[in-house]
Amino acid sequence: MAEPQIGAGSTGGAGGIAEDVALRRRDDVESEILADGSCLLFDPRSNNGYALNAAGALIWDYCDGALSAGAIADELAHLLPDAPDMRTQALAMIATLSQLGLLQRQE
Repeated sequence: MAEPQIGAGSTGGAGGIAEDVALRRRDDVESEILADGSCLLFDPRSNNGYALNAAGALIWDYCDGALSAGAIADELAHLLPDAPDMRTQALAMIATLSQLGLLQRQE
């Protein structure tokens, strides 16, 4: 199972995702929140599973189409002020989820 993690090899911004774009989870991606706050995702299109840490699970939850990528990153930075570079890491995670095809632009 692949494990997209906040901070895992990411130093850039949203990797091609404009910060003002609202993204939402694909409806067919299955998710399960675990007791420790982490999250498991299953993509039936690719038959791949992914493990998100607690911060990644928060990002996944926020990707409901209501907030832009930048607003989600701001919210994570506010919720986790002791985490270094959280805004940058959150944008990188959003970009990773988008590149994996798990997110789509809110129309």
